[in-house]
Amino acid sequence: MKQTSDKLELRETSAFWIQLLVGTNLSVFGLSFGLSSGSFALYLCAAIGFLLLIFTHINSVIFERNLGYMTFNRQQPLIFRTKIVKHLIQDISGVEIQQIAGNQSNTYRICFAQKSGKRSVPLTSYFSKGLEEKQKQAQVIATFLNIKNYGLEGAPRKKYIKLQWKSIKEEIVHWETAIRSDSNDPDAYMKLALALLSQDKIKHKEQTISYLKQAEAIFKTQGYREEAMQAAQLWDVVYWEVVEK
Repeated sequence: MKQTSDKLELRETSAFWIQLLVGTNLSVFGLSFGLSSGSFALYLCAAIGFLLLIFTHINSVIFERNLGYMTFNRQQPLIFRTKIVKHLIQDISGVEIQQIAGNQSNTYRICFAQKSGKRSVPLTSYFSKGLEEKQKQAQVIATFLNIKNYGLEGAPRKKYIKLQWKSIKEEIVHWETAIRSDSNDPDAYMKLALALLSQDKIKHKEQTISYLKQAEAIFKTQGYREEAMQAAQLWDVVYWEVVEK
């Protein structure tokens, strides 16, 4: 963690080193013994190792008060790729800690609740142990951003307002505009897909499936696995329903 008067940077590297170690070991083991034995299982082991190495990444987030942005950087060093996503600091209403209850222990992650009531923006796509450490991070972030709401599920979130539409066309225009203003809002992709589906299932089949797949991908990136599964199931249903007709 690095902090100045106008800038706060958080960098998560532990997952990167674990994935790098596992990927390297699987690749070396699979190739070494696979070449001598010709075993398909060992070649598969090596392939999994290479995939882990390719997709291993370092997450970091930078808060810049003078610019008014919270910037997420997802670096994949081994393939020289970096994905950058920005959010306005003024849109953050609170810093919360989400938890998943396990059989033996709970896991946690920090998320940023939005004033608009949209889905919380996670600091990492995964949950991990260490509640005390995450509470300290949440407090540092909240103090830096001058936000009073923080802690374990501590950020109040507004419920989505049920909007009323004069026509399906008006709803489609609304969600298309929402996506242009925030291309990382998976709920907007879902709602646009459903609106297109209501307008004309056959005509908008490809568009609908495309938007649902984008929603699935963003949900996965943000660590919302159940929502990603729902999006995947929905586009699968749309595909087969249209094919059968």
